[in-house]
Amino acid sequence: MSNLPLTSTFASLFTLFYLFLSFRIGYFRGSPVMKLIFKMNEAVPASKLDRNVRAHGNFSEYVPIFLVLLMILEISENASFNYLLMICLIFAYGRLAHGICFAFYDFNPFLRISGMLCTYLGLIAFAVSLLLDTLVN
Repeated sequence: MSNLPLTSTFASLFTLFYLFLSFRIGYFRGSPVMKLIFKMNEAVPASKLDRNVRAHGNFSEYVPIFLVLLMILEISENASFNYLLMICLIFAYGRLAHGICFAFYDFNPFLRISGMLCTYLGLIAFAVSLLLDTLVN
């Protein structure tokens, strides 16, 4: 099996950000484990918890599909490393921007819109690349 440097790197980075989002939800829900680590003096508004849950859920919906597409394209070796890296960076920005928007801001249209556009761009680029690669070969 070939070495998958981009899939390995981005899967690791996405996992770390996913855990960060998970820990925030645990903190806001008042998890006993989080109470041992962090001092919690005030209740968290339901809207803030809901936005963090949505950021976490949204991240977990898009990232696995992207990583599967990346892995297939990386294994096929029909796309250049630089092309794959560029799309990975665009997608990563999208997921980080969207996650940060929902986790830390009540309203930030720039992060939300740019985050989703970059997410969609990354998925479309890889899906079309894979489809064209399949149809041509």
